[in-house]
Amino acid sequence: MPAEKEILHRLLLFALGDGLYGAQVSYIREIVPDQEKIPLPGAPDFIPGIIHIRSEVVKVIDIRRIIPLGQEKPKKKIIVFVPENKDATRFGMLVDEVYGIMEVPDTVVSHLDRSDTKIQNNFMLGSLKCSLDTFLHQNGRQYAAGNDDMVWIDFEDLIRTITDDGQSDSIVFRLTALFNPGYLLSGEWKIKKEK
Repeated sequence: MPAEKEILHRLLLFALGDGLYGAQVSYIREIVPDQEKIPLPGAPDFIPGIIHIRSEVVKVIDIRRIIPLGQEKPKKKIIVFVPENKDATRFGMLVDEVYGIMEVPDTVVSHLDRSDTKIQNNFMLGSLKCSLDTFLHQNGRQYAAGNDDMVWIDFEDLIRTITDDGQSDSIVFRLTALFNPGYLLSGEWKIKKEK
């Protein structure tokens, strides 16, 4: 009887604030350096403006505009999402650093129970432990075991929520739950919102 083939997830590793995150590469079109953005009148606070990539308009999301996230890095990148269709609005997310693609075995991932409605809304698929330093100093995309905590983000849900106007009220809460749960639990975000 042949052995079962190991399931590997191809995740793009990136940093935002003090956190390490991974996202399925199938939802990522490209990564570009941060650049000057053209302000977009009437856009939510977390969209500082648009950029042009090969004559296409991309709305940029900056999580730091709504959530405190630790020290900012000088060389930021924009992760551009794959659009839902050729007519859909293009979005990109500003991050502090992009480290590359790691092939993560399914056996090391702690998957969240997506049927539990209490945790379903924070854009998380799961988490795992890895060694970023070992990964960065090896050749290839192999998983590197270690003690660095990484959160696997559900980019599909994130993109769908951003592009759905009816979801715009909940997105700040959901992004805060993902990128800075301590800030969410402190209640500071409510005080800031009321001002």
